[in-house]
Amino acid sequence: MSKYTYYPTMFHTNPFAYNWTELMDMNETKNAKQLILKNTQATKLGVAEMFLTINKFSAFDIHGNEHFIKDFPKQAELNPKGMHTEFFIKIKSLLTLEEGGYTTFRFYLGNTGNRLSYKDGSSETITDVKYLDFEIKNGLRISGDKEQEVVMRFDFEPYTLASYFKPVLNLFNRAKPSTRKLAASIGN
Repeated sequence: MSKYTYYPTMFHTNPFAYNWTELMDMNETKNAKQLILKNTQATKLGVAEMFLTINKFSAFDIHGNEHFIKDFPKQAELNPKGMHTEFFIKIKSLLTLEEGGYTTFRFYLGNTGNRLSYKDGSSETITDVKYLDFEIKNGLRISGDKEQEVVMRFDFEPYTLASYFKPVLNLFNRAKPSTRKLAASIGN
């Protein structure tokens, strides 16, 4: 008869092993203000994801005055995705804003590196757009509480199932001239 060493913890699963990222996100964003940002033209056109280079970041108050939040001298890269991907941006720099209500965030874009991906899997490079405005759903109210963080989520369309098969289908299709969707519809 042979002898086997048995290690009981080797096969034992941790009950929190499968949702540890969800628990961590809950703790990170538990005390933060949750904001949903929406660009109506991007929603109409079916934008699923953006790749942006940002020079400046600002907010507009309820009176239409612009308040600059942060300058990025070396052009920060930002890759906003829809809420369905659980992507969010957590920042503390909004707390430097004056007390009051805010309705819109504006991202000033760099000259190169700005690209949009649509829900059908196609993408487009934008060069002639200087900024993108995102409306804050239900607005943002900054009060005397300066210790609170802000979590920004973007309201974009999810990718369609057909978009995952698009690279294979493109092998069988002839090349067609591309049309510029968002860049032609947003004015500076």
